Amino acid sequence: MRVSCTALVVLFGCGGTQTVPAATLGERQFSNSSLSTSPFNAASCSTCHQVAKSPLARNDPGYNLYNVVHRPALWGGYETRLIDAINYCMTEFMGGRALSPDEDSARELYEYLAANSPDAPSPLLPLTVVKNVTALTNLPGDKTHGKDVYDRSCRRCHGDPHTGNGRLSTKVSIIPEDTLAVFPTIARQVAVEKVRHGKFFNIGGIMPLYSIEVLSDQEIADILDYVGF
Repeated sequence: MRVSCTALVVLFGCGGTQTVPAATLGERQFSNSSLSTSPFNAASCSTCHQVAKSPLARNDPGYNLYNVVHRPALWGGYETRLIDAINYCMTEFMGGRALSPDEDSARELYEYLAANSPDAPSPLLPLTVVKNVTALTNLPGDKTHGKDVYDRSCRRCHGDPHTGNGRLSTKVSIIPEDTLAVFPTIARQVAVEKVRHGKFFNIGGIMPLYSIEVLSDQEIADILDYVGF
């Protein structure tokens, strides 16, 4: 997304005219699920990404976007333009239409990311998809570590295990009960499949995948034991 954007946006309200930096509006867009045109979407860019020089201890499916405008490619090299990488998320995970580079929300979002991209060049980051998954029954899980990994990786979307309290949306599955109800004999392998492939490989849903760079097989095994698969 190499666009030229105005530095200031003018707003009109009961208090008169106020100028707000486009990057500030972009930061709001980044954390706003309404950036997607889908009435069913509950996710924002910040659900899967951080933009921070010192990121929080989260295991996000998407990379930290600090310095993102200087990366030569995104999605492990599959997308060469930032706007295309953004629109992949917009259409595939947030269920809305693609953004035009010329519309205000896209320009504001770019200004926010550009304001947090002080260093050039920025390296291409790998994204390794684990193609052939198993139920990971060969890996003994650590429930204590599994709770920690679940809290950093899963809780903000799925909420509490067994109840779903705090989940992103009522459309998000309750773990592990919803999976066990539909796939009682292969629930563990289905869970690994969803983590590793998300909505890809004809699995459906809107969940993004977790690459090997984000979660190891051992960490997934720990999560499975913690939640009760």
